[in-house]
Amino acid sequence: MKQRIFALGCAAILSACTAAAQAPANARWTGVWQGELDGQPAVTLTLADDGGALGGTVVFNLVERPQGEAPHVVSIQPHVLLDPQVNGTTLSFQIMRRNRSEAPMRFTVVAGDDGKTRIHCLNCGPDAPNAEIVKMQ
Repeated sequence: MKQRIFALGCAAILSACTAAAQAPANARWTGVWQGELDGQPAVTLTLADDGGALGGTVVFNLVERPQGEAPHVVSIQPHVLLDPQVNGTTLSFQIMRRNRSEAPMRFTVVAGDDGKTRIHCLNCGPDAPNAEIVKMQ
């Protein structure tokens, strides 16, 4: 009887450890991330893994910097993430451009060795901002 209880206990512990080891790599990315440019809210990235695949939205606030004036938000642009992929410490995804006449914009979100996470558009031109984002708790 004691051996049976011991065996059942060991099986339960092994099962729990196996489930924890199979936790998806997406878990580090799920949640709400926010970033600023020039002291203004610039990006909100929301990620979830509800059905076993990572998905979400990104909202960009267009920050204008008029000469002689303080920067301010002039436009809010929500997008659904297309083909989000996790590769180690990098999340990549695409979003459709508003005019849909050009190729989708390609983004990476990289968790750096310095503890900072940065989002960057890869095909938005040489002046594309590289903003730090922080996961909200």
